[in-house]
Amino acid sequence: MRHFRISRRILFLFCLALLSLAAACGHMPRMLGGSGDVELRLDGEQLHQADLPAGRVLTLNMRDPASSGYVFAGTLFDPSLFRLDGITPVDEGKRVRYSFTTLAQGEGDITIKIRRQEPGYRPDVYKRISVTITK
Repeated sequence: MRHFRISRRILFLFCLALLSLAAACGHMPRMLGGSGDVELRLDGEQLHQADLPAGRVLTLNMRDPASSGYVFAGTLFDPSLFRLDGITPVDEGKRVRYSFTTLAQGEGDITIKIRRQEPGYRPDVYKRISVTITK
């Protein structure tokens, strides 16, 4: 019986390739069996980008700003490109999930605004997502 010794480097590269493949399956194109829907986890940065076909669902998963003393203060988007399907609290209220359906081919932004829970406080941009919608 022969024993094969696999170097740590080869094992590392194999694991890296396997992880890359698994991550790619989460965003598999529709023509290869993927749904075409996109979910973005909007942590950290304020500006984000997404590309998806018309008729698909874009889900924006973000931290609820209430823990920092803010409340959501509106959502701006082009209603000819997007339909807001729902806003759902998740993870025991620590996160919020916005769901949009893309309606037509084009490019547009979705802007989520927040404000302090104080009188007279003006809303600030919390997240801005630039979306390219294809056929």
